[in-house]
Amino acid sequence: MIVRRLRLIAMTLLVCALAVPATRARAEDAKKTESKPVKLKKNQAYVAPNFADYKLVSFALAPVTSLDRNADTEKMVRQASEAAFSGTKYKLQGSSYLMELVRKNGVEPQFNAIQKSAAQGAAVPDSATLGAVSRQVAAQAILFSNVGGDFALVSLKDGAILWRGSFLEKGDGPYNDPNIAETTERDATGNSTARQGQLEPPSYIEVVEKLMTRVAGTLPKPAAP
Repeated sequence: MIVRRLRLIAMTLLVCALAVPATRARAEDAKKTESKPVKLKKNQAYVAPNFADYKLVSFALAPVTSLDRNADTEKMVRQASEAAFSGTKYKLQGSSYLMELVRKNGVEPQFNAIQKSAAQGAAVPDSATLGAVSRQVAAQAILFSNVGGDFALVSLKDGAILWRGSFLEKGDGPYNDPNIAETTERDATGNSTARQGQLEPPSYIEVVEKLMTRVAGTLPKPAAP
C-alpha cells in the first residue's frame, strides 16, 4: 500500500514537472506574438482585434517628439493633433497637463519606459510600471506620436497597442486647383491676354492639419457611455 502511494506521488510530480515548462513555453510564445509589431503600409492604421473589449472613452496625448528636437515643429504638430483628435468625441487629456501630473507625482521614469516600448514595438511594460502612471493619469490610454507621422495608442490597463499607424501627407497636388491655373486679363486697349497662374505649394501647417484630420479619422469611435 505504501509502495503504491509512493508511485502515485512520483507520477504526479513527474506530470507537474512536464506541464510547467510546457505552460511557460506557451506563455512566452504568446508574449512574443503580442509584442511583435504588425507590419503596416504607409497611411494604414492597425486596430487591435479586441479594441471594443477595452471600452475606451478617454486617452491622454503625450508630447510630440522629433529626432532633431525642433520645439517649433513639435508645437505645431501637437496643436494640429489636439485639434484633430478633439473631434473624435473621446475625452482627451492634453500633453501639457499630462506631463505636469507625471512630473509632479514622480513617475517620469515609468512614463518614459512606456513610451520607449511603444516606439520600438518591444514587450509591454510590467504591471507595476503601468500602474504607477495609470494612478496619476485620468485616462485609460496614452497616445504617443512623433513629427514623422508615427502614432501608437497604448492601454494603461495592460500595455497593449490598441491602435497605431504610420502616416504621410504630400505637400502638393490636392491643395491646388488646376482649373484656375490659367486666367484671362484685358489690357488698357481692351485686348485679352492669357496669364499662367502661379500655384504656390501649401504651407507646412496646412499639410500637418490635413494629415492630422485624416489620422484621427482612422481611430475607432469611443465606447458607448
